[in-house]
Amino acid sequence: MISGSLVPEKTFESLAGKLLLLLVVILMCIGVLAVYSSGAGWGAKKFDSDAYFLWRQAAYAVLGLVVIFIVGGVDYKVLKSFSKMILVVSLVLLAMLLVLKSLGIITGAARWIGYGRVKFQASDLAKYALIVHLATMLSEKQRYIKDLERAYYPMLMVILAVCSLVALEPNFSTAAVLMVIGFAMLFIGGASLKHLALTLLPMVLLATVFALSADYRRERLLTFVGIGSQKASYQVEQALIGLGNGGLTGLGIGASKQRELFLPASYNDFIFAIFGEEYGFIGAVALLLLFGGIMVCGLLIAQNALDDFGKFLGYGITIALCLYAFVNAGVACQLLPTTGLPMPFVSYGGSAMLFNAFGVGVLISISREKKRLARGKESGEALKQKSETHA
Repeated sequence: MISGSLVPEKTFESLAGKLLLLLVVILMCIGVLAVYSSGAGWGAKKFDSDAYFLWRQAAYAVLGLVVIFIVGGVDYKVLKSFSKMILVVSLVLLAMLLVLKSLGIITGAARWIGYGRVKFQASDLAKYALIVHLATMLSEKQRYIKDLERAYYPMLMVILAVCSLVALEPNFSTAAVLMVIGFAMLFIGGASLKHLALTLLPMVLLATVFALSADYRRERLLTFVGIGSQKASYQVEQALIGLGNGGLTGLGIGASKQRELFLPASYNDFIFAIFGEEYGFIGAVALLLLFGGIMVCGLLIAQNALDDFGKFLGYGITIALCLYAFVNAGVACQLLPTTGLPMPFVSYGGSAMLFNAFGVGVLISISREKKRLARGKESGEALKQKSETHA
């Protein structure tokens, strides 16, 4: 509820939104430097330019800021009207990739949509389509959220549809994270704990069977428990060597030894290892604290949202951003099996950067809702006074 004649110009939520933006800009700057440092050797080898990844990551960061400011200036409630359409488009694109793969048009993992250099990962769109539509459903079904048939089953079907198609790309790690995001939103939204528990047990068993069904996934899990082949454990071992080299304060900017072609995907999946090597334990902890700040800001914005849709949307986006970051760091530290998930705003890549920027823009839009209402009320009162004066 809005009390008084006008909402204060500087609301608590808008301050959280500004701090969120500052933290994201800092992460983007760190990402540009980290990508350049970690990818210089690979850029020189693959593209004859040690600055190849630098300029592209800088361009992605600038585009990401543009997306944040555009989305942040639009009322987030617009998404509610288009949530079903966004979800359908996402499912169609995921299904289309599988069809193209079955026809032999796409070989390997079917993950990218686009032409030439203009591409995006279908799972990035699916992630936000899932969050937006679940937020819509949760907000609309609050009166009977404990009802199995009217509330729980429809939302469960959405989660299973998205996660199944992503898993079949194959992209099991992303599907697993999307499953966690989906069930976390159901829990926050007030779904029955009994329903959640009865669903999670068979889902975990099914996910385990699926994970073990492919040789490369099985090898990753065996490597995680310490009995995998030397070839499969190479990346993780090199990442741990890098983190160990960093010690407390690090080797210094650009001084990483593991970046010299020892660690594959050093500028993407394992960028945290290179960052820890160059900036040490202190730098690695500081980086994680930045994501901790994003989590606090996002949760505060969601908690203080003016409507249920904004609340659940804010929670979902915050969980997604922070979960990806902590999973990426956990893989580099061998606390989790290898996943291939990027660290938001830090790892190299345009698709993840722009979609995550969209998510941050939505959070900022939620944080500005009280200010928008205050301005609308102020304009309405001004028009009323003007009409009374003329009368």
